[in-house]
Amino acid sequence: MTEVVTIALRNQTDPVECDASDLPLKLHDRVVVQGEHGLAWGKVVRPPQPAAQEEEAPRQGRVVRCMSAEDEHTVEHLKVRNAEAFLYATRRIAQRGMPMRLLRVEYRFDAKQATFYFSADQRVDFRELVRELAYQFRIRVEMRQVSQRESSQVLDGIGPCGRQLCCSGHIRKFAQVSVKMAKAQGLSLNPSKLAGCCGKLKCCLRYEYDGYVEFNKGLPRCGSSVSCCGSTGTVVKHQYVQRLTLVRLDGGDTVEIPCDELVREQERPAPREGFVPRRDKDASPRRDEGRRAPAGPPGAPTPEPAPAPVPRPVAAVKAAPAGDETPTGEPRKRRRRRRRRSGKGAPPPQGG
Repeated sequence: MTEVVTIALRNQTDPVECDASDLPLKLHDRVVVQGEHGLAWGKVVRPPQPAAQEEEAPRQGRVVRCMSAEDEHTVEHLKVRNAEAFLYATRRIAQRGMPMRLLRVEYRFDAKQATFYFSADQRVDFRELVRELAYQFRIRVEMRQVSQRESSQVLDGIGPCGRQLCCSGHIRKFAQVSVKMAKAQGLSLNPSKLAGCCGKLKCCLRYEYDGYVEFNKGLPRCGSSVSCCGSTGTVVKHQYVQRLTLVRLDGGDTVEIPCDELVREQERPAPREGFVPRRDKDASPRRDEGRRAPAGPPGAPTPEPAPAPVPRPVAAVKAAPAGDETPTGEPRKRRRRRRRRSGKGAPPPQGG
């Protein structure tokens, strides 16, 4: 039975599944892979596992060997070539005045192709630059434009937490992040603190969002009134890690109460004396039905209801002419022509 190993290649974002070729591979081993476009090197992110018989999906590569000392020397040599190509391409971009920013150059393991990563606000015509780079380095050149969020992933760096950027370390696909996640976690809505190195919202805002949503279920919101410790108070803050709620009592003291023991107080204002609740709109009587005749002396016959008033006929109103039409519906121009022909609308003769 064939075994499948998952490898994170150097020049690709998403990990690929390759045939293990019966090699004794372990986690984090550096290997050389034969792919569709030639040799590449990467790191094992999942140990070899037997492939299911019903799984017949084509593999994206095959593990050739584990990296030897000679392969390590080749990788170090490629780093020098990457730096040289980066400096030369940066100078040529500046001389041409192209609106683009070169981020990184990555040579393939067999040194027959190089990928130039760049960012730009709009589409850039780089065909002349590609021809010049291919002629200079005698290789196949690939230009790849990345988005603003992917720029930090390509460059790599250290985040505000002091560790490697998540997008460069372990994140392979960017999930949607919104300000709603920061609100659920009670974080300060300061854009400078919520934004990462890419200028977008931090990816780590999504890590504990599901836990906060589950924690806030059934708990009163901040600012609502609750009953606790034989008194009433106002919820100030919820502490997710310690599972406590900070409540400010009416007397001014602040206490911490476990969330399981917190009981929400259902405060409703007591009805005023003589207050009649409003009836539903559908059940309320009509205005005419609510009018009753004044009660007569006891024993008097009940007066008959007054007959309904007969509606008065409404005189037909003649509609005003609209646009260029006369009351008869005839266009005005045609009516004028007819009057000129009959002599009624002709202009008076001028004296000579």
